[in-house]
Order: sequence, then C-alpha cells, then structure tokens
Amino acid sequence: MSYKVSLSTEETYLLADYMQAAQTKKQTRRLLAISLRHFGYQVQDIARVVGVSEKTVTTWIKLFLEGGFDALVAFHYPEKRQSQLEPYTEAIRSYQKEHPEATLKDLHAWLAETQQLEIDYSWLYRYVTRHGLWKD
Repeated sequence: MSYKVSLSTEETYLLADYMQAAQTKKQTRRLLAISLRHFGYQVQDIARVVGVSEKTVTTWIKLFLEGGFDALVAFHYPEKRQSQLEPYTEAIRSYQKEHPEATLKDLHAWLAETQQLEIDYSWLYRYVTRHGLWKD
C-alpha cells in the first residue's frame, strides 16, 4: 500500500521549522523523508536518499500520518533488539588498547578464538564504527 503525504502551506512552514530545530541526524532524515514524499518521490527513492530501508521509510510515513511531526521526531524503536556484540563492547575497547596496531581482521579473529563469538566481519565493522570503538 502506498501512503500519500500532502502537506498544507502551513504544514510546509512547520516542516521547515522542525528541520531547523532537528537535534539529531535521525530526526533530520525522518523529516526529509516526509518532505520528499510530499513532493511525490517514491518510497524506494526516498530510502536510497536517506540511507534506510523502504520498510523504515513506510514506518516513518505511517507514523507521521497518525501522529504528526511531534510523533515523528520523538519516535524510537523500543522493540529493537540488542546487538549480539553489545556484551563485548568493553572487551573490544580493551583489545584495542592492548593491541594498538591490530587490524579489524585481527579483532574479528580474536573474538572468534577467545570469546567464541562467530559474527560476520561486516556486522563487526558496522558495530565498531557506529559506536566509535575502532580507530583505523
């Protein structure tokens, strides 16, 4: 199902105010998604522009349609599951301090060997960069 967003003139000014007041990248991306949808962009194109999945864009649009800008800006994912790497955060920090010349590949091998953690390299890369845990 395709959700349409049609903003009134007043709502477009309100959107601009929210965009200026946005405090996080997440809020800015959500507001941008609503703006792009208002201007007729397809969900798949919006997803590419803001860097999220089509399902996420659809969730944001439905949230906006049901609760307006306030709901969209305040939204968080309470059901989002914890990363498999979360319990290893401190171990990763310690490893990097003890082995400053180690590569991410070395960390990946170390986690498998000493922590018995089998995880895709791409997930490890994403996690450590997103949380500022690894310096190249």
